[in-house]
Amino acid sequence: MLVGGMVAGATGAFFNDTETSTGNVLTAGNIDLTVDSFGAMHNGVDVSQQQTTWTARNLNGQKFFVFEDLKPGDHGRRHVSLHADSNEAYACLLLVNKNDQENVRTEPEIDAGDTTDVGGELSSNIEIFAWQDDDSDLNYEPQNLEAELPRNGSFAADSFFDITYDIDIADSNSGTPVLVPTGPAATRNVGIAWCVGNMDVNPVNGTIACNGAGGDEAQTDLFEADVVLYAEQVRNNPNFKCADVALP
Repeated sequence: MLVGGMVAGATGAFFNDTETSTGNVLTAGNIDLTVDSFGAMHNGVDVSQQQTTWTARNLNGQKFFVFEDLKPGDHGRRHVSLHADSNEAYACLLLVNKNDQENVRTEPEIDAGDTTDVGGELSSNIEIFAWQDDDSDLNYEPQNLEAELPRNGSFAADSFFDITYDIDIADSNSGTPVLVPTGPAATRNVGIAWCVGNMDVNPVNGTIACNGAGGDEAQTDLFEADVVLYAEQVRNNPNFKCADVALP
């Protein structure tokens, strides 16, 4: 008996389809904070020589305050605008690296009780007040709900520029909107008033007066400080506080 067999060799031919997504890219976003500023000084001093004005940019050597030959009673105001140009951001204004220099201790300084050549007294004779200058007009208007920053009056500069001091422009506790790339919340406006002497801020009508009493112990002294504008992302960062910022 002959048994015959047939084996068919074949490959599978299952239905199939392939779709390919090409060129996938993951790109990190960025936080870009830009700043513009303008100011005014009173008492007949030429503003163009004492303060500069610039449009929104990354800062590169710009200074908010450069005043020489200050005298009791001199006063002025400065406007600073912060812009978020890419992503939502918290923003802080940090005042650091206060440096008082005595320079020459003159006879009037000695007569006023200045007893040391170490450190100057100018920062303790300048008062500063900051507010949320929503309409960018350099006027404090509490009747229009322009809030004080940090909501507790004026400070002598030696306290205002303390190493631990910060102004919460927008953080998780500030109650103000974070900065966003477009729309009304894209810019945060801050007004800063200064006075050589005693400052009086009216919390009802917003008038700011400067009394130039005293100050002989600060003659020839020099005061320097850094103004740091800091931004940090909002996304995945719900508990951000300006007070927690640790600068390098």
